[in-house]
Amino acid sequence: MQSSCAGNSDAVACLLFEVINLDNNKSSLITTGLRESFRKGTSKLANRVCYGYAQDERGHLVIYGPEAEILRWIFDRYLDGDSLGKIVDGLAERSIPSPTGKIRWNREALLKLISNEKYAEIVRLQKTVVQDGKQVKNQNISQYIYESNHPAIISAEAYAQIQIMRLGHSRIMEREPMPQLDW
Repeated sequence: MQSSCAGNSDAVACLLFEVINLDNNKSSLITTGLRESFRKGTSKLANRVCYGYAQDERGHLVIYGPEAEILRWIFDRYLDGDSLGKIVDGLAERSIPSPTGKIRWNREALLKLISNEKYAEIVRLQKTVVQDGKQVKNQNISQYIYESNHPAIISAEAYAQIQIMRLGHSRIMEREPMPQLDW
C-alpha cells in the first residue's frame, strides 16, 4: 500500500490521519457486514441468549424451564394488573434472584423484560446504533425483524396486551394535571 504521506513535511500528522482513515474504513466494513447478515437472516445476534433462554448444541435458542416459569409468572402478574413494584416484592418474597444474580429485582429490570419482544417469538435487530461513539436508539435506519426464530415463552397476544397496558401506564404518569372543572 502506497502512503499518500510521501513528501509531506508533517509526516506524523499525515500518518495519524491515515491510521484514523483505516480505522473508519474497518468500522464501516464491520457495520456493512453486520447489516448484510441481518438482511440475509444469518446473523448470530438473533440467537443471543437472554433470561429464560439457553442455546442448544447448534446455537439455536431453546426455552430454559426454570427461568421461563419465572417469566410467565411475571407476565401473568402484570396482565392481572399488578404494578412493577408489587411484582418486585413478590419475587423477593419467593427469594428469586434477578437475571444478574442480585438478591432483589428492580422495576427497570422488569420493564426491560416485559418490553422484550423476544419472549413472543420475535427478534428485532438494529434497535440501537452507534453515533459519535455512543449507543443510541435507532431512529433512522431500517430494523430487521425475524418471526418464529425460536420458541415463544408467552403468546403474541399476551405480549401485545402487555405493551398496551405498559404504554397506558406510562401515559398516565406523563399526563398533565387535571384541568379545573366548572360545575
